[in-house]
Amino acid sequence: MRFIDKIPFYKRFKGQHEATENTQDCRIGVGAQLTSEAEINNLSGHADRISIGNNTHVRGRLLIYAHGGRISIGDWSYVGVRTEIWSMNSISIGNRVLIAHDVNIHDGTAHSMDHLERHEHYRQLIEKGHPRTTDELPGVQSTPVVIEDDVWVSFGATILRGVTIGKRSVIAAGSIVTQDVPPDSLYRCQVTPMITPIDKSANIPNSAYQI
Repeated sequence: MRFIDKIPFYKRFKGQHEATENTQDCRIGVGAQLTSEAEINNLSGHADRISIGNNTHVRGRLLIYAHGGRISIGDWSYVGVRTEIWSMNSISIGNRVLIAHDVNIHDGTAHSMDHLERHEHYRQLIEKGHPRTTDELPGVQSTPVVIEDDVWVSFGATILRGVTIGKRSVIAAGSIVTQDVPPDSLYRCQVTPMITPIDKSANIPNSAYQI
């Protein structure tokens, strides 16, 4: 047995990912940690818009838009590295929720479906900074996201606005969640592989491979 195998996991984790000191932009509970990979972008300027419960570890990015939003994470939960949680309305995450790496959770559309409104929004960002009111965001829509207690969200999943995931449910890796998930359910997206033989005798131009 290697020496490192004798070290409890929680001690290895703590040693490799020391907590950051950047907690002025959120409310953080007892025993909770923002590790060195974590990033807090609270554009609202109100620390109470992001709350992290007791003994919760965050290794991903939490973002609140300037015009509004709220992120609440309960106790004993985990947010994996490179996971992005962006709120312009409300994202509520319960207790003992495990969110793996490379997960995206968004409660808003970020941009308008109308191309002119999208351009005006982009110009606003470049010239004046993030909009401070919803009136400056025509066409942008947002609806709360709720993830209840004891949910496991596996790696690479995407959870979109207006979704509620019921208690103890599991979101499979790579899933795109666009509708409510009942409690005690496994949610996964069907993947249909497509395997096509390569005809080595055919004279295929290089441009054909630019998929």
